[in-house]
Amino acid sequence: MTDPKDELGQRFDDRRADSGGNESGESSDDEGSDNMSQSGTTDNADSTGTTDNSHNTGDSSDTDSTGNPGPDPNPDSTRNRRQVPMYLPEAKADQLNNLYDRLDGQSKVAGDGGIEKHADFMETLVEFAIDHEDELADRLEIDE
Repeated sequence: MTDPKDELGQRFDDRRADSGGNESGESSDDEGSDNMSQSGTTDNADSTGTTDNSHNTGDSSDTDSTGNPGPDPNPDSTRNRRQVPMYLPEAKADQLNNLYDRLDGQSKVAGDGGIEKHADFMETLVEFAIDHEDELADRLEIDE
């Protein structure tokens, strides 16, 4: 009787991209899974070679404003802002998205370019609510 850990280790070695094939000489009960793992290994090896961007050092999209790899450390960039989720009913979420689309379209037609959804639209929406606190309190039916 073989140790299950050894058997699992052998299966893992058989499927590794650098193993070069089945060295154990044992045949598998499920030939379909062996074919799948071998074709998956070949596909992964091909796709790994095409997704390696180490040779593409001149691409500025992979670097921040200081020329270092990674996301922009600028504290004002959208990526570095705090995320605040809103849980809205479908109808309200659709209305909000439609409002953004209309205002973005108006901005483009006016020749001002589009507006960014989070950096421009959502931030301004929150500022508007804060600036109109009294009206917001009335809509929430909060007594003064």
